[in-house]
Amino acid sequence: MDVCDVCGFDFDSVGRDDVGPRVAAAAESIAAMLVQEPENCLMRPSEERWSMIEYGAHVRDVLLTIRDRLVIGLVEHDPGFKPLYRDERINLGLYSQDTPAAVVAELGAATAMFVRLFDTIEPELLSRPVRYGSPNPQPRTLLWMGLQAIHESEHHLTDIEENLERVKKAR
Repeated sequence: MDVCDVCGFDFDSVGRDDVGPRVAAAAESIAAMLVQEPENCLMRPSEERWSMIEYGAHVRDVLLTIRDRLVIGLVEHDPGFKPLYRDERINLGLYSQDTPAAVVAELGAATAMFVRLFDTIEPELLSRPVRYGSPNPQPRTLLWMGLQAIHESEHHLTDIEENLERVKKAR
C-alpha cells in the first residue's frame, strides 16, 4: 500500500482518469491563492516551511519534471531519473526572482502541458516500468508517476493553505 505519511494520499484510491482533472484543479487552486494573496505568498511562516510562492514554483517544476520523465519512460526501458533537487532550488535562490504573476502563468502552462501529454499516453503503456525516487529508487510505473503528480499538487496545495493561515495569524 502506497500512502503518504504526511497528507494521507492513497495511491491505490485513484486511477488514470483522475490524473488530469485533479492535477488541474489543484493547480488552479494554487494559482488562485497566489493571485489573491500577493503579499502573504512571499512570506515564510517559519524557517522550516517554504513560502506559498516557493511551493507554487515547486509544483510547477514537479509537473514539468514528471512530464519529461514520462517521455523518458515511454522511450527507455526501466529508466531511473536524476533527483529534482527541490531543496537545492530553494537554497540556491533559484525561486528568488519568481513573482506571483510569473508562477501563476508558468504553473498554468506546466499543468496544461503535463495533462495533455499524460492524456495522450495509451492506457496499456502506463504499466511501463521506471525506477523513481531518491536516494533509493523504487520500482514504479508511468501510471504511478501520474498519480504522483496528483499527490504533489494536492499535498502542496494543503501546504499553501496552511501557510496562509499561519501568516494571517502572525500579522
